[in-house]
Amino acid sequence: MTEQELAALRSELETLRHTNAELVTKASTRKQRITELESANANLQKTVTERDATIHGLTVGGPLKGMAERISTAPELWLEQFAKHYKVELVNGELTLLSVADGKPVQKDGKPVPFETQALTTLLTTGENATAKAFRAITIASRASGSAGNGTPQKTAPVAPKPAPRKFGLR
Repeated sequence: MTEQELAALRSELETLRHTNAELVTKASTRKQRITELESANANLQKTVTERDATIHGLTVGGPLKGMAERISTAPELWLEQFAKHYKVELVNGELTLLSVADGKPVQKDGKPVPFETQALTTLLTTGENATAKAFRAITIASRASGSAGNGTPQKTAPVAPKPAPRKFGLR
């Protein structure tokens, strides 16, 4: 090898080292950027999860808890038993009762059961299975106290007019 060839090889070697250093620096910068983006992504995912939980609590959890308090003597127990068999989700802007087993809307007589007090009470307390018996024990089926009577008018004796009050003293 001649001196010219050695000088050319040394020059090429120096160029390769410089290029390699630039590539290593760029790779390091990219790795740092990837780490920053992954951290930002994790923070955003955490925020989204927290907000989803808040939205779910407001749109589903609140109404479900309110329903439990209205129709049960033991709302916490009612919610626990309810969660074993059913769940409520917001579907197309409406609260929909879903089966935990298959995730499909609960149907009665071919129609979806609405998220309403009477419909839920009927669904949960009808039947002779263990679930219905448990719900009958903790669900208020009717708020009627019986104080209004049986609804049939009763015959009463006519009321005699009151006698005129006596006047005392001078007039």
